[in-house]
Amino acid sequence: MDKIHITALEIFANHGVLEAETTLGQKFLVSATLQLDLRPAGQTDDLSKTVNYAEVCAKIRDLMTTSTHQLIETCAEQIASAILHTFPLVRAITVTIEKPWAPIGQSVRNLAVEVSRKWNKVYLGLGANMGDPKNTLNTAIANLPSEALNVLRCSSYYTTKPISDIPQDDYQNCVVETETTLSPHELMTYLLQIEASLGRTREVRWGARTIDIDVLTYDDQITDDPHITLPHPRMHERLFVLVPLCELNPYYVHPLLHRRVIDLKTELEQTQTL
Repeated sequence: MDKIHITALEIFANHGVLEAETTLGQKFLVSATLQLDLRPAGQTDDLSKTVNYAEVCAKIRDLMTTSTHQLIETCAEQIASAILHTFPLVRAITVTIEKPWAPIGQSVRNLAVEVSRKWNKVYLGLGANMGDPKNTLNTAIANLPSEALNVLRCSSYYTTKPISDIPQDDYQNCVVETETTLSPHELMTYLLQIEASLGRTREVRWGARTIDIDVLTYDDQITDDPHITLPHPRMHERLFVLVPLCELNPYYVHPLLHRRVIDLKTELEQTQTL
């Protein structure tokens, strides 16, 4: 992806652990590398198709000078988040904050922190079979968007049979394509909060549920985090996931199996029905 570099923007601000740092202030050098598609701007000479460097610098300066933090890590996190959420064309950013006058009592040329953040493509699987399932799905999808999460597309709703032997009603299932700046762990916590707000409880495994929101994939990440396993460990075994996912992105390649979801769906349809 193309890049815009802002190097060593000099800012006098009041950040630090020591009282002198927060009262007297000191110099900071802020650099940012923005990743975005610059081809449209290059082909049209149209400022609206790129990012105004002056506006980005003004945003960074404002964030650095209107509040005080003990850690420049906090400053870097806030700058990265603000740029991603303020300038939609920016897909990823690396922020470096240098502290050349750091009062550490040692001879050092410079101290700096660097953070990299980006929008991540995430597919969510939603299902419900209690109350009014379609209305519940509508409400859940309406509750998903936040400053850190955008809903891009939603599949059709599919009526599916329960995979459990526990007597219960048919499900309504769908897949939602989103993008988020939340980490996988943060995203899972956020989704659990939405589930809880819609009355989801976990009393019977594989039992009926008001709403279920599963993270199917998060970019191409593979994790064994007990809070969130990526990709979803059973997505390739479930037609009620593969069918709506194929509606949105049939050629998505499963990060672990290295197979397209349309091929996984075709194979599973030999032994399984919705």
